[in-house]
Amino acid sequence: MIFLETYRRLGLVDENNIFEYLISTLKDSNQTFDYFVDWGTVFNNVGEIEKQLNILNYLIGKENIKDEFGLLIKEYPEIVNVIPVLLAIRAKSLKVLIDYKQKDWVYKEYFFRKKSKYSDEEIDDIIEFCQLSGFLKLFKKKKIKNLVDYCIGMEVGIGTNGRKNRSGDIMEGIMDWHVKNTCDKLNLQYIKHGNKMDTMKNWGINLPIDEANRIHDFIINRDGKLVIIETNFYSASGSKLKATVGEYQELYKFLKDKEEIDSFIWITDGIGWETTQSSLKEAFGILDYLFNIKLVSEGALEEVLK
Repeated sequence: MIFLETYRRLGLVDENNIFEYLISTLKDSNQTFDYFVDWGTVFNNVGEIEKQLNILNYLIGKENIKDEFGLLIKEYPEIVNVIPVLLAIRAKSLKVLIDYKQKDWVYKEYFFRKKSKYSDEEIDDIIEFCQLSGFLKLFKKKKIKNLVDYCIGMEVGIGTNGRKNRSGDIMEGIMDWHVKNTCDKLNLQYIKHGNKMDTMKNWGINLPIDEANRIHDFIINRDGKLVIIETNFYSASGSKLKATVGEYQELYKFLKDKEEIDSFIWITDGIGWETTQSSLKEAFGILDYLFNIKLVSEGALEEVLK
């Protein structure tokens, strides 16, 4: 750890003081309004299949739905491709267990790949799948009013799985604001999501790499040498945090003696670190610069880059 004037100004006199300050100022959450639903992805995914969904709407409320479905597939074979999507599945073939009472389990595979025409046997299999999965019953009993609306709701639900990634994206966005403001103030250039090719193309600087295709969150050109910044946010504890500590310690050790490197900065935040303090403290003692958002806001990043 390198002692900064920022620490002194905050009344922090030693490594323990600074680390305690870092832990005590961790943010509870970084959830902006963009965290909850990625509406762009939702409407893009639905828009790509909206025509097929509207064709399938024809089946809603039909009594002889199996016959109607078969005729619809023959007339509009493009609807087959979207059937797995109605069950929140992206795959175009599904292997289903149909008999587990035999010594050797029996499976049947159903295919939904896009074709210009389907055989009667293929159509029968598609109808069978939709019937046994319960979907035709929803059509027949009008449990679904409109498939476009249904898929919008389904995509919102699927999108909740991406919230961990969105939290990381939001942290990068927050830090991009800080990095841009600081670099503008100090007349420095930076690259977001940069790699070896980017630094060579933009500045003619050969970025050392410890693994192929590594992309750094931010790379700053400071007087012809590179400042590498990695960022993340953890609102919950878990094994991932310890793995991240190990990864960045190794990255720091790899970069620290390289001629092209000015410094490595790890900016992390989130109350997930409260229960993983020992691992973070180990890294805090080894890395030159480990900040949270509060320390960045207090001027630590600007001081390093001056």
